Amino acid sequence: MKKIMQSINSGILILFAAGMILILFSFSGFITSFLPPVTFEDLLEGKEIKIGSHIEGNVVYALDYFATDTTYEKNSDGIIVPKKNSGNYYIIPFSGGYLGLKTDQTQNSSFDRLTEETYAFLKGGQKPQLKIFIDGEIIPMKKKLLPYFHKYLSEAGYSEEEIKGMGTPFLIRPRAFIVNRIVFSAGILFLFLSAVIFRRIYRRFCILEEFSKDIPVE
Repeated sequence: MKKIMQSINSGILILFAAGMILILFSFSGFITSFLPPVTFEDLLEGKEIKIGSHIEGNVVYALDYFATDTTYEKNSDGIIVPKKNSGNYYIIPFSGGYLGLKTDQTQNSSFDRLTEETYAFLKGGQKPQLKIFIDGEIIPMKKKLLPYFHKYLSEAGYSEEEIKGMGTPFLIRPRAFIVNRIVFSAGILFLFLSAVIFRRIYRRFCILEEFSKDIPVE
């Protein structure tokens, strides 16, 4: 035990801690990236989804956004004003009801166009032509979003009982899965390096211990 403790230094601890943090941070996305993807067409046709499901493909329909991801700040007059819009939360229909989809700020205008095309289609027009590719995963909808989500459905004509009957809604969160794979791999590499360095130092202590035993005592 003494040799083990002597073999652990700050460098090993830093590598080990960094590796664990990277692995924990990217683990969910790393696993999801290897799951068979479900397309938005599959969602409409009734394919089962659950938390952690991989969603990939072009969005078919979008029914406007029910909440925004906006940060605020106080101006020189002490009035709170919007500072930055980081994206919107759009309503996406599927066979089991509706779910949310988080966009980033650069996608807002495209999804607004898709919303217009969707409503035009519902009024008898052609099917939406705009293609918006999304690669993401299914996560539970955040509690702070639920009131806005329920309000949207209520204003769309759904009763409280019908909304409750839909269960806890899901949210599609776009992910850069290649980044998750790189980060996860980096975490594994850091753990491997910490193990290699530890083993090298530990063997050095073992050799020194054996060497000291062979030295004759006068």
